[in-house]
Amino acid sequence: MRRLSISTCLLIAALCATPVRGDLVEYMIGKSGAKMHIQGSTKVHPGKTMTVSTKRFGQLHFGLDDVKIHKVATLEQQFGKQLSKAKSDPNAVLGAAGWALRHGMLDQFYEAVDKALELDSKHAEARRIKALKAEMEKDLGDSSKQQEELKKFVNRPNMKFEISKHFVLMYDTPDKGEKGRRPHHKERIDLLEKVYDSFLLTFFSRGVALEVPKEKLKVVLFNQHQDYLDFSVRLDPFLINAAGFYMQEPNTSFFYVQGTNKMYDAIEEVQKQVSKLADELKKKKVGGAKDIIRFAKTLDVVLDIAKEGQDIEVVSHECTHQLAANTGLFPRHLHVPRWVHEGLAAYFESPSDGAWSGIGAVNQLRIGFYRALANDTQHSSIDFIVGDQIFDYAGSIGAILHGYGQAWALTHFLVEKHLDQFIRYYKELGEMPPDVRLNPQLLNTLFERVFPDKVALETEWRGYMRGLKTDLELILDD
Repeated sequence: MRRLSISTCLLIAALCATPVRGDLVEYMIGKSGAKMHIQGSTKVHPGKTMTVSTKRFGQLHFGLDDVKIHKVATLEQQFGKQLSKAKSDPNAVLGAAGWALRHGMLDQFYEAVDKALELDSKHAEARRIKALKAEMEKDLGDSSKQQEELKKFVNRPNMKFEISKHFVLMYDTPDKGEKGRRPHHKERIDLLEKVYDSFLLTFFSRGVALEVPKEKLKVVLFNQHQDYLDFSVRLDPFLINAAGFYMQEPNTSFFYVQGTNKMYDAIEEVQKQVSKLADELKKKKVGGAKDIIRFAKTLDVVLDIAKEGQDIEVVSHECTHQLAANTGLFPRHLHVPRWVHEGLAAYFESPSDGAWSGIGAVNQLRIGFYRALANDTQHSSIDFIVGDQIFDYAGSIGAILHGYGQAWALTHFLVEKHLDQFIRYYKELGEMPPDVRLNPQLLNTLFERVFPDKVALETEWRGYMRGLKTDLELILDD
């Protein structure tokens, strides 16, 4: 389950659209203290104004006094540099492929794999990835069964279907996009496909063979938050605050279009009032009107970017739940500990503070909530997290995001530093009988079978987290 984040509420959106070239613009949103960061090509104009040209959102205009400009390399430039350094070493080329995958660059990932095979046609890892791609390309056949299941479960005759290679999407969003954008259901299903490929490739490229799903996965997209809410709370009242969720039965993910809830309605109302004021000042030729007009236009873009960022974060999070259950990574017969499935979903989610930034991106929100409990060694210990007590504790103090932060942090560390052992732990869970009660003592016993020295592991984890930085922090440090 993905809950609405505080960062979205504050519109602290560090959203990097695909850049023309590598300038990073840090924009201070009024006097709120909130910031957003946009990558693109910058141009400074007379009169202390500047323009950022982005591929995704076009040209954005700012006052020069409201921004800081940092010179950085684009992802494409960084990938090219990695390939150039690799030269004729197929292992180094595959290292560049892994870098591309982690940054959400699937085309470049496959490009590097092909180059590795050109250098060594028998390279085992590259061949394994190509075999996986061929398996993922197989036609999964007719989806009428899944469509009928969705019709029966959702029971909304006005909803339509969009079918892709791996997904059946039931939707009621408009068939025509807004502001020159593609329709929501088209963008949503493309994102689902990207998460699908990235999830499987991440594990296969690191030697973990998962089951490739044999049928298309089911997803529902509501156009309006209220319709989504009416439907979801009938299933479970606790879903009232969920921005999206996956249900093991009927094996379906559910979403709505971000920006259709009351929070965004309130923000849009403020934006409309600012725009109205800007128009009035322009007509009266009042001094300073240009600044208000520019701020109104910028606020409109910030709103669009925030909506898109939240969509990306929610979809990547919930789709991970669905893929973990449908690829054999997690057992379908067992109630998986919450820290396990939420930790992995948070690891794979693309943060709302950075449009699709790939696998394992360091989420500013998650790391912030991890750090908030880091010094509380009782409630942020490995024992407490692995025993699945962290979410009960965080819920009892009204700080559920602290639970997500701890689960994300431990999962990030174990995936990055101890993946083979972590996969063994998943298998230990899968071997439990379906009727077993996974209490804290049993969960810690299972964990200790794989990680017997938890004291040393905790020391290593704490050191790892102290050195972990977001992509933005790394850029600004450079």
